Amino acid sequence: MSHFEKASITELPAGMRGQVTVYNVPVMICPQCGQKVRGEHPDLAAGQCGATAHRIGPRLAAVVQTLHHELGVSERKIPRLLAMTVGLSLTQGAINQAAQRLAQDGGLLAEEVLALEERLRGAAYVHHDDTGWRMNGQQAWVSAYRSEDVALFKANRRHTAAELHAVLKDSFAGTLICDRFVTYDAQQFAEVPQQKCLSHVIRNISDVAEQVQGRAGRALAYVLKLKAAFQEAITVHRDFVEGRCHERHFRIRADRVRRLVNRLLKRTDLRTKESERLRAGLWKQHQRGRLLLFLEKPSLPPTNNAAERQLRSVVLARKVSQCSKNERGATTYMRIKSVTETARLRGHDPVDVLMALRR
Repeated sequence: MSHFEKASITELPAGMRGQVTVYNVPVMICPQCGQKVRGEHPDLAAGQCGATAHRIGPRLAAVVQTLHHELGVSERKIPRLLAMTVGLSLTQGAINQAAQRLAQDGGLLAEEVLALEERLRGAAYVHHDDTGWRMNGQQAWVSAYRSEDVALFKANRRHTAAELHAVLKDSFAGTLICDRFVTYDAQQFAEVPQQKCLSHVIRNISDVAEQVQGRAGRALAYVLKLKAAFQEAITVHRDFVEGRCHERHFRIRADRVRRLVNRLLKRTDLRTKESERLRAGLWKQHQRGRLLLFLEKPSLPPTNNAAERQLRSVVLARKVSQCSKNERGATTYMRIKSVTETARLRGHDPVDVLMALRR
């Protein structure tokens, strides 16, 4: 024999079972007034009796909420998953009630979400994007906010600048990274530095290129030059951030791109309405310094991909559910999701974080 080779098998232990602890709580009757007096125990919550006598423990509650809010397992499927893996019998209602208790107003988790909002307002930059949602079958929206170490979700009945300002407030001194939706042109954000998502801009240009393709004139050539200029801007930024060019070379290339974009957007001889509408809209943002700000401040990302990625799990949840039955359910979902996604963003275990925030 010359040597040993390692081989291994990963397996679940047979008969794995969850733990159910039963407490015998004494109930006494006062001989004077006849009122019932119920005993207390530090492990039991106040009012844990009757229909709510059985509740989920801290770790199980944290695991269940992580499965639902981070991994996207629906509340309807979680009972089956727990029965298959650890032999626990749990109802969808118990899971939902545990979530509401965890995220209730005035609780530790609700306070943590307020702290996340405060930290967001002090960030150097914040990504923001929205997607559709429903509350009791009515149209609503979910807003995603993302900084370097905070992920925040908010559900709103309306989709206006007021909802965005309610989170960022006047104290926000960073840069807002967003698309070109009209909300961001509101007066509340006139003095807020903005970096428009160049992925959206390039997509808009590609759409116009399809519309003008085959027409007489130089409209197609113009929009393709414009698209190439913004793609080059992203490449210049990426090369510098990833260390493929030194700062002096980056500044030279960045200045060249700025002059090219400025020259293309200042043109006023465009004859197709699609390309002129595109040019006018981009020129308006360029004059405000909102298209190439990341070339002046390389610490800023040139796209809003972070917020879009943050919303993907919300979009998936929307597709496999009826969204939220009411505002309370929406608030519960967004609060817990904010905490679990922030924990993941910071490299922490969401289960441990949720356990620490359970009162």
